[in-house]
Amino acid sequence: MFKDKTILITGGTGSLGYALTKRLLQLGVGKIRIYSRNESKQIDMDSEFNDSRIRYFIGDVRDLPRLTRAMEDVD
Repeated sequence: MFKDKTILITGGTGSLGYALTKRLLQLGVGKIRIYSRNESKQIDMDSEFNDSRIRYFIGDVRDLPRLTRAMEDVD
């Protein structure tokens, strides 16, 4: 179902986002975009996963232009 898809996870560095990222990687997702406000947690997450399928976006869901950019080509 998620194989080769591009997925956006808002609040991606939180506990639910972290667990969802881990599971999607196991399912063979194409790309994951992590969208969150916490740069420090993004750095920690990147160190732990170390997966080229993950791309990180700093932003807040209230910032429509930034969120729109993160959503480009998302399945």
